[in-house]
Amino acid sequence: MKYILYSFLILSTGAISCNKFLDKTPTDFPLPKNYFKTENDVNTALSGIYDPLGKTGTYGRTLFFELDMSDEGFNALSTTTIDLSINNFNSSDTKVNTLWNLLYQGINRANVFLENIDNADVEMDEAKRKAAKGQALFLRAYYYFMLVSNWGDVPVRLESIKNVNDVSRARTASSEIYAFIVKDMEAAADLVNPISAYTYNSRITKSVVWGILARVNLKMAGYPLNDATRWAEARKWAFKAMEPANGHTLNPNYAQIFINQCQDKYDTKEVLWEVEFNKVNNGSQDEEGSVGSINGIGSSDRSMYSYGAVHITERYYRAFGAGDLRRDWTSNAYYYGTVGGVVNSKIPYPATSIYNRCNAKWRREYETALPKNINTSSINFPVLRYSDVLLMFAEADNEVSGPTAEAYEAVNKVRRRAYGLLLPTPPDPAADADLADGLDQVSFRDAVRKERSLELGFEAIRRHDLIRWGIYITTMKDLANEITTTAPAAYKYASRHGDNLGQRHLLLPIPSSEMAINKALVQNPEW
Repeated sequence: MKYILYSFLILSTGAISCNKFLDKTPTDFPLPKNYFKTENDVNTALSGIYDPLGKTGTYGRTLFFELDMSDEGFNALSTTTIDLSINNFNSSDTKVNTLWNLLYQGINRANVFLENIDNADVEMDEAKRKAAKGQALFLRAYYYFMLVSNWGDVPVRLESIKNVNDVSRARTASSEIYAFIVKDMEAAADLVNPISAYTYNSRITKSVVWGILARVNLKMAGYPLNDATRWAEARKWAFKAMEPANGHTLNPNYAQIFINQCQDKYDTKEVLWEVEFNKVNNGSQDEEGSVGSINGIGSSDRSMYSYGAVHITERYYRAFGAGDLRRDWTSNAYYYGTVGGVVNSKIPYPATSIYNRCNAKWRREYETALPKNINTSSINFPVLRYSDVLLMFAEADNEVSGPTAEAYEAVNKVRRRAYGLLLPTPPDPAADADLADGLDQVSFRDAVRKERSLELGFEAIRRHDLIRWGIYITTMKDLANEITTTAPAAYKYASRHGDNLGQRHLLLPIPSSEMAINKALVQNPEW
């Protein structure tokens, strides 16, 4: 995180447990009216809005681990009995409470920022002020997108909290929240800079806004709104991000995308937006990332330590076609051991060992920041990649017009890279990577859905895709039965996520702590 230090913003309200502090004017930090004066003030405040993205409760861990269990993988910590990852939790769950609080913390910081950024006494270049305002608008909308995606109807606040007793606010209908999200994101797109203005990809840019607008509209087109008019909007925004002037292309080497993230290298052509993690000078962790540490190839050696807590399912492993190079990067074809006295030797798995294999996209053997910590890493996490934009375009275009030549080409670009055809030296003989010609709308839809999983596996997307397609419960129940029937005895516990899954798990419960404070709230069904 060289360019955006996600520092704690003292302007944002936090949890205060002692009432005696609540009736006093704070003297240990500046009030907004005294604070927003200089460009440095604005940048510090803006960093505070980004800050929740890098916490353990969001993209530091929860969103890509506990909340990303699907038909791709499972929590391999077999002794875990109560957890989000196995659908055995309640409204008091710490991770549920933390995610909720972090998202609203980001929203309140954005509200404070937006209430002050246009003050006449802010001494700042107007173009920079406009870009900063656009980022704040987008991030507030994005935090609401994560809230409504995970909880459905939620309370909406578009002004900062000025009275600690202002805690009771009813839930706003999801349809209204989505309309607000789209409105603010579209406004943000006109304000933020193009991605060409930066050499890194942790800032919100026009490409990011357009790509996420495609994602938001795809969600609106699916469960629970099922608004078919949003397909055309999703197509429009994905196509906007694909325009050649934006400079986005696929990295020829699939594995290199994730190696770059391990090495703090930026590829703004492929990765439109990522959350950054790094170390401070004394070697401690500046942010709370555990990419490659909680997931990754299991190892007890400190030089590449990983819990290896996410293993792949056999169904996912078998879904990759012969010659698809993504399979043995997304999962590990080897494990670490000592051979001939050489530690960390790569020992190939036998072909029959599948459930042993981990989510291996981020491999700490490539991590360059030192010293390496056990529980945290400096590896960045991708929120939006160009291949996702291509596949979102193909999905939406198919729903609008059936399989068009443009939709085919978008998918085939992703597949050609997957089979090594973009490498300087492609495999010989070269695979026929393109989708079969002549698919009807349903067959093409199925092909795109499969491709999204193969391309974007373990990137905090699959579970949400299954939910918006309306097939989450049936898919996971079927997988649980398959695991119970066919998995090795040592891995039959991998069915827990599907075994425990019910209709109520389409949404998270409103946190018990919030229910206790906000008397206007009604709990989600069955919680």
